[in-house]
Amino acid sequence: MVRRPSDEVERLLDRFEEELLLAQKRAPNTVTAYLSDLRTLSRHLAQDGASLIDFDKDALTRYLESRGDLSVRSRARFLSSVRAWTHFLELSGVRKDPKETPPAPRLPRTLPKILSQEEIERLIGSPDPHRPEGIRDRAILSFFYASGLRVSELAHLTADRVDLATGALRVMGKGAKERITFLDERTRRLLSDYLATVRPAFAREHPELFLARDGAPLTRQALWTLIKKHGRAAGITSPLSPHVLRHSFATHLLEKGLDIRSIQLLLGHEDIRTTEIYTHVSLAHLENTLKGHHPRGQSKRNPKEEETGREGKRKSPPQSTEDL
Repeated sequence: MVRRPSDEVERLLDRFEEELLLAQKRAPNTVTAYLSDLRTLSRHLAQDGASLIDFDKDALTRYLESRGDLSVRSRARFLSSVRAWTHFLELSGVRKDPKETPPAPRLPRTLPKILSQEEIERLIGSPDPHRPEGIRDRAILSFFYASGLRVSELAHLTADRVDLATGALRVMGKGAKERITFLDERTRRLLSDYLATVRPAFAREHPELFLARDGAPLTRQALWTLIKKHGRAAGITSPLSPHVLRHSFATHLLEKGLDIRSIQLLLGHEDIRTTEIYTHVSLAHLENTLKGHHPRGQSKRNPKEEETGREGKRKSPPQSTEDL
């Protein structure tokens, strides 16, 4: 196996990054994760005298066996990184015989966590409306829930993409694809208050909608921290993140009767199968509600308080739904 110089690998990684970002329109966070995976693998391969250009399936398997710390999702993403890389090398004519990668692990199907509408109200009402940051944070929390935006989409949203008069919002989503969503009247009022009284004092030269006090755009990490802080203040004990608000937005719309195709468009899902998971969330919510309210659900009856017949004889509990 011939070892290639590291400068050639770096040159190819640079081209690979351009291919993902410019040609394939992959999300910057995805590209960063892929490059991190590949550079970690490169250091491991170098110990065996191999490189990212010359490696085989056995080398990948040995690497994965050495990484017992990787979760199932991290292993799956790593293998996606390698598949994208080997495909790039094949198209570039660098590798004529790209080796098969190990099979991806089966990911567990987990339902997204959501908040109740009462919890949403407590969360949005948590920031102090008498402080500039509180006015901003109320607008942000309401904006997340009203729009269903991803955290990266909200972080990069510019003020000129919001029409306060109509509530229309132009979002640049994954793959540089634009979609339209809408803000409710309450969110528009909170946003209008922020734009009139807070943002002019924060703004410097940045066009982003939501800014820190020093005028810099709020980062993805800052938005995560903001949501968690106000979640604790609102007494919400379940794990909280921007995606929980996005999931809540979609699930509540479905429960209110909006069709799945419209929800797909609002969320910016390319494949409707991604959106269909919210039907499972809604059904799970219905099941829990039914358990709490159905006569045979969570009710606990004292045997001594069994209903008796008019003649004072104890009746047997019903044996089927026809008896109810």
